[in-house]
Amino acid sequence: MLLEKLFKEFKVDIHRFNSTDSELFDQFFERILVKKNTFLIKEGEWEKYSYFIFNGIARCWTLNHKGEEQTFWFCKEGSFSLSNISFTLQEPSTFNVQTITDCVIYKIDYQQAERLYKAIPDLKTVFEDLTARLLNKLLNRNIDLIKYSPEEYYLQMMTEYGTTFNDIPLKDIASYLGITPQALSRIRKRIF
Repeated sequence: MLLEKLFKEFKVDIHRFNSTDSELFDQFFERILVKKNTFLIKEGEWEKYSYFIFNGIARCWTLNHKGEEQTFWFCKEGSFSLSNISFTLQEPSTFNVQTITDCVIYKIDYQQAERLYKAIPDLKTVFEDLTARLLNKLLNRNIDLIKYSPEEYYLQMMTEYGTTFNDIPLKDIASYLGITPQALSRIRKRIF
């Protein structure tokens, strides 16, 4: 169930693993319900868990040089939270991860993750590939912010996020695009 959803999001062939592996994968995770506006991690904290967003959406943000919240990433359904960086490196997080909807999340701690890699040996290689794909998405985001106008990028986001796009507060979308809420309002008036 979890592995299929993850592979679908990252367009990985699910047939690399059999149904037994998939069921085993799920057994290593604990299902939790997380309320809207809950911090999964705050800047400076050490991440104890890796979080898989099964349903819902979270945002990654930090304070900019003006002391304002700056959203730089959305962790959407079918992906791991970016707090995995702190989790994997075992270093303090340099940003906050906060839910923006009620979420169904599956979490795993570091020891369980190590056991999981031993139980399904090929998984570590696949996850290294998924990490490279995620880094490529982050890089493409930076490139897209240079290449496209905020309006063009907004239209791309609508396509990428589908129906969950409606769950993201407009102030967070504006922050993500690097524009003011007023500028986003003007864009939305032109589009709709």
